[in-house]
Amino acid sequence: MRLPLVLVSLAALLLGLSGPARAQDARIPQLTGTWAATAFHMHSQKNGFTTGQGEKATLVIKEQQGRVFHGEVNWSGKVSGKDTFSGVIDKNGDDFYFVGHNDALRLGRLEGPDAMVFYYLSPGGDNPRAGYVEYRRVQ
Repeated sequence: MRLPLVLVSLAALLLGLSGPARAQDARIPQLTGTWAATAFHMHSQKNGFTTGQGEKATLVIKEQQGRVFHGEVNWSGKVSGKDTFSGVIDKNGDDFYFVGHNDALRLGRLEGPDAMVFYYLSPGGDNPRAGYVEYRRVQ
């Protein structure tokens, strides 16, 4: 009689331990796809303040494996450029961090399944700058 009780107790314990891990995995958002900037504001040493008027930016997350992803970002307007990046999603499932392969560190937050904002920091060099960009997933 004790063996079935021990087996049931062991099974319940194992299921209880695996529950939080499964719940945490379910919180990993899928970011792959194209995202278009809807608003941004930046300041750089060379160009002063830049707002979203006449500016365009596109973020493409090409591949994601678990919490880690990579892609490219393109921007045009007063200043044009592009960069590739590597990133990681925080364990909380809302925050993410990515570093440009050529330029800048970006700290971001998901604001729903199809909206994000990131804060852009590029210290030093010939054009230090900081700002934020809001993105929406392109459907």
